[in-house]
Amino acid sequence: MPKFAGRRVLVLGSNVGAPELVKYARHNGAYVVVADYLPVDRSPAKPLADSAVMISTADIDGLLRLVAEKKINAVASGISEFNLVQAMEIAESCGFPFYCSRAQWDAVGKKDRFRALCEQHEVACPKTWFVGKEPSPEVLESMTYPMIVKPVDSSSSIGVTICSSAAELPQAISVARKESGSGKIIIESFIEGQEFTVHYTISEGKARISTMDNRYGVHLHAGTVTSIPVARTYPSTFLTEFLAQVDPGMVRLCENLGVDNGVVFAQGIYDADLDRFAVFEGGLRPAGEATWRLAERANGINPWQLVIDRCLLGEASYDIEKEDPWLGGKVGAVLSLVGRGGRVGAISGLSQAVREATSVFDWESRYPVGSVVPDGDSLRQLMIRFAMLSDTAEVLVEDIKRINNLVRVLDDSGQDMCLRFDIDRFEYEKMPHHALEAMEADGNGR
Repeated sequence: MPKFAGRRVLVLGSNVGAPELVKYARHNGAYVVVADYLPVDRSPAKPLADSAVMISTADIDGLLRLVAEKKINAVASGISEFNLVQAMEIAESCGFPFYCSRAQWDAVGKKDRFRALCEQHEVACPKTWFVGKEPSPEVLESMTYPMIVKPVDSSSSIGVTICSSAAELPQAISVARKESGSGKIIIESFIEGQEFTVHYTISEGKARISTMDNRYGVHLHAGTVTSIPVARTYPSTFLTEFLAQVDPGMVRLCENLGVDNGVVFAQGIYDADLDRFAVFEGGLRPAGEATWRLAERANGINPWQLVIDRCLLGEASYDIEKEDPWLGGKVGAVLSLVGRGGRVGAISGLSQAVREATSVFDWESRYPVGSVVPDGDSLRQLMIRFAMLSDTAEVLVEDIKRINNLVRVLDDSGQDMCLRFDIDRFEYEKMPHHALEAMEADGNGR
């Protein structure tokens, strides 16, 4: 009998992770209802479901009525922070299983609380100057620049400003407070170096590193604005150093959350000159680049399905020993075209690029012709994204060049809308080329 037989599942939203959730749940016997404000023809998840409903995921009362009407007995969401919190609230109200509690979620997702967890578990992090609503004159006087100001409770780089002088600080504080649901901000030292995102899987209370990337950012606007990830490459070129310096503390942090089954991501910076890491924020969910796609293709396991099983069944079975951040010696990337603000007039070359770039195994185009790309400095600028995996870095590089050359996105006045990954930034010669080399570098087969 399929493992979800008899389960009637409400899926909130059509964002990243939702289509995979719907397909996986239905394949394993569940009846799936997708609810949000999008019509079926604009939703990647609704056409895959048994039933599609036009109820906003912000309408908790409407969703609770839907649960009763449809005899729903499980709720889940893609990896949108908002939709996951809404699903969590519905699960709590209805007595459904979920993979974490709100307290566990906030312990990782709130930047000030995560900072305290890092310090408690000896995970290196930036110097924190202030956490709260309004720094005192004494605190302001003590600060050194550059620094970065963030809301404690936002995601996707929204409300984040890098300050190079005291003159820029008042506006940065105002922006961060505006984007914070609690009105609280965090001010920390700005550290330069190579950014990264690392994922951990928690299974039966035990944590293990799953993936780690090198994050390559681009800037859409002048000044001290946050960068947008135009590419992430796997495995990280400094994974060996991370495993030695940071991984033990991160494992302790994850295991002490009290989560039975789940996924934690953390973001940080590595200063190669000083051989020093700084982890600055995290989340109790997969990050938006959806690295479970790489893990499943390279290692045969899918951490996102572990989370879904927990939400639908209240339990999950997972072989955490298969987690391998070296991806079995393969090399991968999540490559993006980063959009400037404007209305999309035409997209060309996409089908040819996907067909000819053999390392591409999944892709998504977020802004169809006629839609409007915001003019900002957040992850909403990611227009088209490719998930890629290859046996060699050389093939990956050639496929990235192919995508850059073939895919064009023009605005309604015929101007190129996108920034692309400069392949010269990719230090692929530092990446392992074979599984044996990767395992020897780690020293313990991980």
